[in-house]
Formats: sequence, structure tokens, C-alpha cells
Amino acid sequence: MNGWSGQNFVIEFPNVDRSTVPYIHHFVTFCCRFLAYSNDNEGNPFQEELVPLATSSPALLHSMAALAAGHLSRSQPHHDVAATKHYSLALHELKESLSDPVVARADSTLGACLLLCVYEISHSQNPLWLDHLTGARDLILFRGGPRTSDYLTRFFSFLDVSGSLSSGAGPLLEGNYWLDDGENGDGPENSKLLRWPYYDSGNVMVSHFHQLMIFMAKLARLSSESMGELGNNYPDIIVQKGCGIREELLAWWQSCPPELRDQSNDWRRQTRPRKLTVPETLEEEAFSSTKSCMQGCIIYLNHILDPLGRGPQKLEVIEAIQDILDIAREIPEGYGLEMGIYWGLFMAGVATFNDVVAEDLIRQSMKADPTSSIYHADLALELLEVLWRRQHQYGAKYDWREVQVQMGIQM
Repeated sequence: MNGWSGQNFVIEFPNVDRSTVPYIHHFVTFCCRFLAYSNDNEGNPFQEELVPLATSSPALLHSMAALAAGHLSRSQPHHDVAATKHYSLALHELKESLSDPVVARADSTLGACLLLCVYEISHSQNPLWLDHLTGARDLILFRGGPRTSDYLTRFFSFLDVSGSLSSGAGPLLEGNYWLDDGENGDGPENSKLLRWPYYDSGNVMVSHFHQLMIFMAKLARLSSESMGELGNNYPDIIVQKGCGIREELLAWWQSCPPELRDQSNDWRRQTRPRKLTVPETLEEEAFSSTKSCMQGCIIYLNHILDPLGRGPQKLEVIEAIQDILDIAREIPEGYGLEMGIYWGLFMAGVATFNDVVAEDLIRQSMKADPTSSIYHADLALELLEVLWRRQHQYGAKYDWREVQVQMGIQM
């Protein structure tokens, strides 16, 4: 089977039945490229390191097939039967793998667990993704704890931190475990990881996004505290913590390189001495996504401190909404780039009040072509539609976290 990347490679699956081959092919050629970063075409560790392990791991093989079939079923529903079949087989094989300590510590087992998490995020309407992510957390601890030189740890951290923003709790692992602690050395394995994705040549995007993840994790924990006993009994402490996070976040953002912090939202239309190369274009797209996420954090922080909009909307929130919407207007469709701005779009939708123009733009951007990326924002948009409908009907703001609980969904 040929891989889709800058370097062609062949993987043989001699024991795979003919009906499964198209799903493995779709996983290798498409799904791998959107698991962690959009359009991640070259030097992709999922293609180069994880996929070969499936030749000897039924759990990983069926997880790959389930995810691929689940993605195809979004536009071709008849694939749903295969997705369900492979998902069930993957669960069975994963359970068998956990009975052997050696196999339980293998990358193939952790990889299968993470892919089942993505399957639930991208394909189902239930919160089982969190169960699989918790299982992956336990496997990482069983393997000796998170290692920043491990691509599966990095992948887990993305799912963990982003999921914590909507799960009502903080990340599953304590500390900023995704940051390089300097103990991994300069070996070829770590050097290769630093060049992932391939278009982040100077490690600028990854390094700064990992820093932003620190604040995302802090906001997730603060949100959880604000809705618990601490928030109910000592709201002043929540405000104090929120102000501290805000100061740190803004100071960090000001320290970011100008090519990220000051990127113009119309950069695609600017006149240049020469046309951007594909890697340069993708790096600029990644900067836009990071900016959107940063502005989403500003909105979320203000929402935690004033979830019902009792005070006037702050200028920084108004500017954050505008920046996110401007980014959304400029993103070309059909390349899976929307996956990088879903969080920002959702927070802009939360902060928008009875603005049908903004609602239409957010709705259009979150209803991206289902074939262009693995991830989608169906549940997030469903929640926003309920919020907007209530706002228009009753002229009042609602806390999306409480509405999510009332709806019985988990984004």
C-alpha cells in the first residue's frame, strides 16, 4: 500500500480481507494527514511509525479501519455498517491487548486507544471519547508517564487539553507535560519530532501553540472551579485567578514573534515579491489558527468571569470576536483548514448576542465540507443554535456550559 506523502513507502497487510483494504488505504492517504495538524503530508509519524505497527496489531488495524470508515460515512452513509463493525472488533482486540503487560505498553495499543477516541469525537453523538481518552491516560502512566519526545504523547495532549475546554474539568494529566523539559536530548528521534509538522520549519508554530496550551489548561481548570464549590462560595477567588491568567496570557502574547502576533488577516491577498511555497502557506494558515485560538481564550476567560453577560461586553472581547470572524471570512474552503478555528468560532458564537450576520458566518464556517477533514463541529453548532434561539426569544444571555448539561451532550 502506497502512502500519500513526500516520501512514498509501501506497507503490506497480507492478512487483511479485501473489504477492509479501502479503509486502510483511506486512513493512510487521508486520515493520517488531519489527525493532529491539517494537511500534514510529509514526515508524518502516524504514516511512518504508527501504520506499520498495524501489521501485527489487530486492535490498531481495526481502529484505523473504523476511523476511516466513519469519516467516509459522513458523505456516504453505507460505510457506517463497516465503521460499526471495525469499531466493535477494535474494542474486543484492545481488551485482549490489555491483558498482556508487554502488549499494553506498546505504541500500537496506545495508538489504537487514541484512534478510538478520535472515532467517537468525529463520528458519534455520545461522550465515549472521554472514556477512551481516560484509557489512553492510564496507558501513558503504565508506560512510565508522558514523554515529550513521543508523538503519541503530543497527540494525546492535543486531545486532552482541547477536550478539557468543554468537558467541565481540567486536563487528565497534571502539569504542562507537553512541554519539552530539555531531558530528551538532541537524538534523531527528538530532532525528527521537532520538525513535525513538516511546514513548521523553525518550530515557531508548535513551540508557541504549546505555550498557548498552558493557558488553555488553566482556563479549563478555572472553568471547572467556577462551576463548583469554590465558585459558588468564593467567587472573588475565581475573579482573582482569572485576572492573573489574563495578565500572563497577554504578556505571553506580546512576547510572541511578529509573524504570528501581528499577522494580517488578509495575508493571502497581499502582494509579495514571490508566491508563497506550499510549506510557507501552510505555516501561515497555522499562525491564523493559533491567533483564532488565542482570541477564543480571551473570550472564554471573560465568559467564565461573567457567564450571563451582566456587565457590558469588554472591548477586548469585541475585538476578539471581530478578529475570529475576519479569520473565518478569509479561510479558503475545501482544505480542512476550518478544524484549526473551531474553538475560536465557537467562543465567538458564545459571545455574539443577537447578531444574525455573525451567526450566519459562524454557522457557515462550522458547517464545513465533511469530506475535507476528520473533525467536525456538529455538536458545538447544535449548542450554539440553542443559545442563539434562546437569546433571540428571551433577550438574555445563557451560560453555554449549563445549556450543554441540560442538553445532555458533550462536545
